[in-house]
Amino acid sequence: MNDVNVLAIVEGETEQTFVDTYLAEHLAVARQDNRPVYISARLPGRVVRRGGVRPWRAIRDIILRTLREWRGKCVCTTMFDFYAMPDDWPGKAEAAEKKGYSPDQKGNHVEQALLNDLAAHAGADFRRELFIPYVQVHEFEALLFANVATMATTLAELCPGSSETDLNNAFQAILTEKSGQAEAINDNYDTCPSRRITSLVRAYSKTLHGPIIADRIGLDTIRAACPHFGQWLGRLEALGT
Repeated sequence: MNDVNVLAIVEGETEQTFVDTYLAEHLAVARQDNRPVYISARLPGRVVRRGGVRPWRAIRDIILRTLREWRGKCVCTTMFDFYAMPDDWPGKAEAAEKKGYSPDQKGNHVEQALLNDLAAHAGADFRRELFIPYVQVHEFEALLFANVATMATTLAELCPGSSETDLNNAFQAILTEKSGQAEAINDNYDTCPSRRITSLVRAYSKTLHGPIIADRIGLDTIRAACPHFGQWLGRLEALGT
């Protein structure tokens, strides 16, 4: 049987570490009769925008070039924050205007628009099954709210002025404000997940502490608390069938 290879085009170093370390370890384990899935992450060049998200045209060119180079032997996926996406990303502006959209609906709306746009520019021989778009709603740090107790325990030592209990209560209040939906912690400048954390723990480092906390929480807990992320992980696991 041929190996199942996946290349993830990701937003920044935090997502790269998360994919290359924790997601790769999880997917490389064969389950039942399934083959292991081998995933690695690639940054899309120099960071040129807030949050590291480049214009869609640049990302689209990278994806198309990657698929051409692998000649059908690799699946391409993405991991970019909805919050930081420029409005030129297909579906972003429309999804942002849909006030009644759930996080899952926002992510699905943009992902379908990305797939359609890529297909339109790829030509008649484009194989849609080789591209699995994923939009992280709303930001990587939303995944950390899957277990606020673990987040508080990990970050308490960075915040001498607050106890672990204080941080736990503060993080829980943020989660409760969104009816317990981690992925619903929203996409405004002052209320995006990362700024929610840094407002309480100024020493928090996205690239250093983010992947560590995610690992301590565990993928099973994250996928249960973050349905849109869980949907993506399930699609990647299914590639081994």
